[in-house]
Amino acid sequence: GAAAGTRQVDAQERRALPRVGLLLANEGPARNGILQSLTARGYVDGKTIRIEHRQAQGRLERLPELARELVALPVDVMVSVAASATVAARQATGSIPIVMVHAGDPVGQGLIDSLARPGGNVTGTTSYSEQLVTKAVDLLRELAPNIQSLAVLVVPSNSGTRLAVEQAQLAAARFGFKLKVVGVERAEELEAAFSEITRVGSDALLVSGEPMLFTNRSRVVGFAARAGLPTIYTIGEFVRDGGLIAYGPIFGAHHQLAADYVERILNGAMPSELPVAQSTHFELLINLKPA
Repeated sequence: GAAAGTRQVDAQERRALPRVGLLLANEGPARNGILQSLTARGYVDGKTIRIEHRQAQGRLERLPELARELVALPVDVMVSVAASATVAARQATGSIPIVMVHAGDPVGQGLIDSLARPGGNVTGTTSYSEQLVTKAVDLLRELAPNIQSLAVLVVPSNSGTRLAVEQAQLAAARFGFKLKVVGVERAEELEAAFSEITRVGSDALLVSGEPMLFTNRSRVVGFAARAGLPTIYTIGEFVRDGGLIAYGPIFGAHHQLAADYVERILNGAMPSELPVAQSTHFELLINLKPA
């Protein structure tokens, strides 16, 4: 009887703990970074909060279903990593607070009213920068000054792709490159995309930070090495795994900020009144071996 009573109390305590839903587009450093940042603030899974994980493994079409699962539990706040995850979360709920992490262009995507006053149930951080792709192309041009044609590898269904392509088009026009945009939705289509890049005779390659491409980064890096293509990435893990050069935001800072937003919301703050944070620190990585 005493044991049964203890189990009942434990179950009641578990139900009483705040629930935080973590919606991830792919496996990466964000999950551990956010959990570590929460732990540093005293939010420990199973003790002071409950963490519910959902991860799409780079298959963006799964995100809406996973977001609905978290809403149905329900969770008290949802943390969405990547722009597509935030779009799926916002489509699933207009009431549960959402903390987006390094989203693309949240204003352009209709997720918030403005960075200063989001106005709805979404706040968090954005890695969007109008100059990011232009700067990346400029660095690639400095590294390989004889470039005449540039291929851009993207996932068309990703909510941030349109913006990245527009920036690449402006950069190509500025530097006088021919531009070839190659879209790929699933991992099964990567070889066909690689063949297309080779067929059009591109001199260099820009790989955008798409969740599916990140999940399959060893294949992308391997293709660039075999083809001898100078390739720049917008996420540093590609270079840490053998790629040539990367330029992009330091995402670890976003993970710390996400924990701060979660804490403030659990303490009663309204996401509509929490300004969205932008990237302020960027990193340039060059791998000397492929260089």
